[in-house]
Amino acid sequence: MSSDPLATACLLYCGSCRYYMNEECKGCGSEDRSECKIFQCCRTDKKLCFCTECDDFPCATLKKSVGVHPGWLDDQAKLPLKK
Repeated sequence: MSSDPLATACLLYCGSCRYYMNEECKGCGSEDRSECKIFQCCRTDKKLCFCTECDDFPCATLKKSVGVHPGWLDDQAKLPLKK
């Protein structure tokens, strides 16, 4: 897993997330992330560090959740993954 407690599975950075800034979430480095479907899928179910490591990246759930430039996830999916 990532050594940075603010590095998220979904590729956002906790430090810039409105939920984190509003103290509604303690970040992906916290003990309990059971309410986050993306975290559960990536880190708990698939045992990955980041969604980009998944064969289904970018999935529909991630696309709906991540509020970024519409083509950004698709562009990320085109980049090669070093294994």
